[in-house]
Amino acid sequence: MGADKKEKNKEAEAAAIAAQHAAAIEAGYQLGPEELYRLTSQKDAAKLDELGGPAGLAKAIKSDIKTGISTSEEDTEERTRIHGNNIIPEPPAKSFIILWLSTFQDSTIIILSVAATISLVLGVIPPDVLGDTSGHASSEWIEGVAIWIAVIIVATVTAGNNYVKDQQFRKLNQQKKNYPVKVIRNGASIQVDSFDVVCGDVVILQMGDQIPGDGIYIDGFDLYVDQTKVTGESDAVRKDLKKDPFMYSGCQITSGNGRMVVASVGLNSEWGRTLAKLREPQDDTPLQKKLDRLAVLIGQVGTFVAVTVFIVLCAYWLGDEVTGQPWAWEKLRRLVYNFIISVTIVVVAVPEGLPLAVTISLAYSMRQMMKDANLVRKLEACETMGGATNICSDKTGTLTENRMTVVQGWIAGNHFTKVPLETPLSKAVLPPLCEGICLNSQAYITEHPGKPMEFVGNKTEGALLVLSRKLGYDYVKIREANKIVQVYDFNSARKRMSTVVVNKNKSVAPYTIYTKGASEVILKRCINMINDAGEVVPLPASQVEELLGFIDSLAEQGLRTLTLAYKPLPEWTKEMEAPEEDLILIGIVGILDPIRPLVPEAVKACQTAGITVRMVTGDNVKTAKKIATDCGIFTDGTSLEGPDFAKMSDADLDKILPKLQVLARATPADKERLVARLKYKGEVVAVTGDGTNDARALKKADVGLAMGIMGTEVAKEASDIIIMDDNFVSIVRSVMWGRNVYDNIRKFLQFQLTINVVALIVAFVGAITHYGTPLKAVQLLWVNIIMDTLAALALGTEKPTPDLLNKKPYGRKSNILSHIMMRNIICQALFQVAILFMIVYAGPQIWGLAENGYYFPNKATIHYTMVFNTFVLMQVINEFNARKVNTDINVFKGIFSNWIFVSIVVVILLGQALIVEFGGEFTSTTHLDWQYWLSCCGLALIEVPLGFLIRLIKVPLEPHEKPTRKKGVDEDLAFLTNRDVKGASSGPASV
Repeated sequence: MGADKKEKNKEAEAAAIAAQHAAAIEAGYQLGPEELYRLTSQKDAAKLDELGGPAGLAKAIKSDIKTGISTSEEDTEERTRIHGNNIIPEPPAKSFIILWLSTFQDSTIIILSVAATISLVLGVIPPDVLGDTSGHASSEWIEGVAIWIAVIIVATVTAGNNYVKDQQFRKLNQQKKNYPVKVIRNGASIQVDSFDVVCGDVVILQMGDQIPGDGIYIDGFDLYVDQTKVTGESDAVRKDLKKDPFMYSGCQITSGNGRMVVASVGLNSEWGRTLAKLREPQDDTPLQKKLDRLAVLIGQVGTFVAVTVFIVLCAYWLGDEVTGQPWAWEKLRRLVYNFIISVTIVVVAVPEGLPLAVTISLAYSMRQMMKDANLVRKLEACETMGGATNICSDKTGTLTENRMTVVQGWIAGNHFTKVPLETPLSKAVLPPLCEGICLNSQAYITEHPGKPMEFVGNKTEGALLVLSRKLGYDYVKIREANKIVQVYDFNSARKRMSTVVVNKNKSVAPYTIYTKGASEVILKRCINMINDAGEVVPLPASQVEELLGFIDSLAEQGLRTLTLAYKPLPEWTKEMEAPEEDLILIGIVGILDPIRPLVPEAVKACQTAGITVRMVTGDNVKTAKKIATDCGIFTDGTSLEGPDFAKMSDADLDKILPKLQVLARATPADKERLVARLKYKGEVVAVTGDGTNDARALKKADVGLAMGIMGTEVAKEASDIIIMDDNFVSIVRSVMWGRNVYDNIRKFLQFQLTINVVALIVAFVGAITHYGTPLKAVQLLWVNIIMDTLAALALGTEKPTPDLLNKKPYGRKSNILSHIMMRNIICQALFQVAILFMIVYAGPQIWGLAENGYYFPNKATIHYTMVFNTFVLMQVINEFNARKVNTDINVFKGIFSNWIFVSIVVVILLGQALIVEFGGEFTSTTHLDWQYWLSCCGLALIEVPLGFLIRLIKVPLEPHEKPTRKKGVDEDLAFLTNRDVKGASSGPASV
């Protein structure tokens, strides 16, 4: 049978492949999806040569290596229909039924179900069979049915929570997998989402990019690819047409740049087929693990109480029903009931709602953080960010707008203070200047009618392209008219980028190299300069000193400076080191990158919240200090440059760390070391990064924050949170959300522990005083639903407020149970126990009720209905009291901002009223007259003023609970809850 099934599957698969191929041929393609997959997966170089290389492959799939595919929707829709889309679907979700059935794997639910079944069986057996000769009809079966109904409700609610949580995480996972890709369509370079890449697209790749599909390398310069995901090889692989032109989806570009034509996407790619077979379970977060341990401890206490209660009840059972009396099977009912009560105590005591509360709070926060431009890649980052004590931030694009504009400079001996230049440059100067700008660049400009132009790629290069355009040179035409033979990419170690082009004027030299980079670095490599007449003349030392002073003056104004240079090359080969010595200086430009709106306020908010903000940048130290001062980062601290930082010993560095506010000219290694030393000193460190080389620092940090716009795919892959708008304000919002998650969990913990303490004490004392357990099994299961699920939703979805930034971070070692929480739990529990015991033992005298004595199964009385009703109503009021776990007095503040909380309170009250009034024998409740309802509500409402008085009791405060500013001074933090703040753009930089 198995062999036949496999054979049928193979036949079906072959038929599907044949149908795909036929559809491709009919649509004008020479190759179908399966043939394209085999071409790349089998590295079929012979087939590629037969097709005519990349150009022939592109033609076979109706594309062109120069112009790419069409931009028409009809073409992309056809390609998607024939060759598939570039979305790898999530593994099939577990159905609601599967999740529902899985809830019955819990041991306590299994035991309770078995006990309920026994109770049901004993209840349906005729009384006379069991030895009951009273002649009364048995209603004992109701106990078993009621418990089964309660168990089914618990299972349904739990499965519903898990189902909703799974759906939310699946949506977030899809968002994490989508990223921008640069492609050529209709001959123009544009940016599309990776999900929109189709077969035939010509993709432009740069260092740090992720390959969006399987395909063939077209051309490029020193393109190295990390293929660990596909091949397992740790060394980067060099791509070229002769040795290895095969490119694979999901792999990272580690250096160089180039182009490729996409052959297979999505599930038709090698990585897609592999990924479709994988299952990646979500690990528990540190907070979940900590709460799991606490839950086990509480569960052990609850189990001890349950066993003790069972032993005591059995002792009473033996004395009352067995000793000295003839045996009858009827007597077994009470023993089963005792067992059910004990198991139910365990169900209530075990706080399985704690992990659920964490999950709900994290899932809710992750979804809301997306609206605040925070894409959370790892769950634990939510909670860890709330404890951050240090933020090491980049400058460009994070503290500044990343909207670069050339505003000042020096070109060929002429100073200028605006663009267009006050004094036009001579025609002899323009070619080396503008050709160098246009060719030594990988950025481009996109323009749409009625919209400002946008830079795609490096924004500094975009600003230079605008300068070239204003000087009359179109970068598109210049690139088309010149042949680039080598690109030496910029990185933080070299601090420069160079491009070698074929010289059109062979009489001068066969090649020319254009270089740009950090001003002082390039200036040191220049021995000549071009003058106003376009002549190459020596660069005297006096001129160098003057220019260094000019660079400093630009830096002191907060301008980023770049030096432009070039050199004709009499000879050049690919094997040569970058010929970047003895250059000819063209000019120096000062580029303005304005500080983002509200960044100074956000930095101040961090400092007030006890978080140290440091700037780590590759820029000139004077530029860095100026921007840091304007942002409020550089105050009374110190600054260091990367080379000096690298020379310091760990001991010396540790001494200066508390005062270090600016680290300029920093390399990725410097950033990684800074993070390591801060962590060693016990700090919780968040670090931002956008480059491929930042990956190690992002991994090293407690929370790695990658930039969504400027960041490379390598940086994003290494990060925990992606800041979608590259905005420091969004980072501060992530801190606020992190603290909110932590507080929400503590609120729920405070609420649940209060119920646990009360339920266990009442059950234990009730048992040993011969009153049984005042709360029935079904009633306790209803309390369990309130406690575990509804309260987790109500308290786990509280929204953050700026008040959260009015205290220090809770750090790495803070105790999740604070003195304030212990005070609230103990006082509230003692009050509730006192009220319940008053009703149990003195209720008949106070309200003139019949004395009940033992609490026998299924005997619904006003007395014990009042016990149950008051207990639940006190939990409703306690849910309000649990909203504050700090020094705040007013528990009703902001209550209507959380509609989920209000709705759940209403649901609990309605459910309780229905259970009391209509539950009858199923819930062991009976109708209560208005005066009894009034008494129950009045007793419960005492908790409101009592809670106020309890919060006035002084207890020692944890460091993170002490306010850092006066309460009520929150107007300057209001921007953190306003998602429409000016400057929070999330698209490419525009001009």
